[in-house]
Amino acid sequence: MDNSIQKPLVLGKYYYGKGDMGWAWWQYNHAELAIIGDTKLSPRRQLVSDITNEITKRDPNVVFMISTETPQVGEAYTIESIPWVEGYPDPPEFFEDRNVFIEARHFFSNSYFTLMAKVLHIPRSRLLPPISFKPHLEGPLQGYRRAIESLSDDVTYKDNLLEHLLKIDKIPWVQTMDHGKRYYIEATGSVYEQALSFITAAWSFWAMTCQMDDPQQMLLIVELPKELLRYDVDPVIEKIVIETLKILKYVSIVTTTSIILSSEMLYPAPELKFRYKLFFQTEDSDINLFHENLRNMIDPQLIQEWNNGNSKVGLWMDDITSNSDDTRIVVQVGDYRPSFWDDYE
Repeated sequence: MDNSIQKPLVLGKYYYGKGDMGWAWWQYNHAELAIIGDTKLSPRRQLVSDITNEITKRDPNVVFMISTETPQVGEAYTIESIPWVEGYPDPPEFFEDRNVFIEARHFFSNSYFTLMAKVLHIPRSRLLPPISFKPHLEGPLQGYRRAIESLSDDVTYKDNLLEHLLKIDKIPWVQTMDHGKRYYIEATGSVYEQALSFITAAWSFWAMTCQMDDPQQMLLIVELPKELLRYDVDPVIEKIVIETLKILKYVSIVTTTSIILSSEMLYPAPELKFRYKLFFQTEDSDINLFHENLRNMIDPQLIQEWNNGNSKVGLWMDDITSNSDDTRIVVQVGDYRPSFWDDYE
């Protein structure tokens, strides 16, 4: 038996008897999927859990997940790549992705302390004095580090910032037994704390991919708190979240990393141009497939199945090949566990 992970994953059955529906998840032009569905009404989370379990059974080092789910029991797994990335100068001029790297490195450190100012209820302009760093020797985080250390001991939040500097050096993930490595976003905090937690996880994952010497197939699942994606969220959070997702999406383009957005909200999958989308029932979301404006775009049988209480059917869309005439319905997702299509050549 071929136990390669570079095989399509069968996610379910086509509704109209066309057989198994496979996703060539490891191929770069198929590597982005958004799964949208209510936490309770849909099988979204169970589907993601089954996918991560199936892949982890073959290779425990492939799956990484940033999640709001209840933490699973596992072993501590620490990513210490941020100090490594920040300890290097800007890449030389001939480096192909030089500007992308420089901009991402600036973005993460600047956004981190922008959110820290929000958490501490301090105007960003007052949080720290202007920073300086030497790009021919180091990354911008070193400038933030010196600025924090130079604060007077009378500054009430100095110890808090120093504590967060230590946290940045060692980002805690969890190596679960059956579902890969996970970073858990604390769902009880404010929206700023949740956003800070998300960017911390994304920063550590991005830095880790920068540190890798040998290509390794990976799957990153991102499940964001719904509050960070609502239309009325603070524009500061919206901008940071979207830019962070763009950086992670770029990682999936230039490395052997695939990405799944698992969410109750459709936004921002279309804006990020995710090729594949799998829709299940939603509630309190930014999309309602029952809405009359969408009915002419959706097979009536899908709506009928949902009305009959069958939550395991969903709408699979491929932005490259799908149109209103050949949209396919995936049925019994959840009854048929995802599995590798090992006969695929």
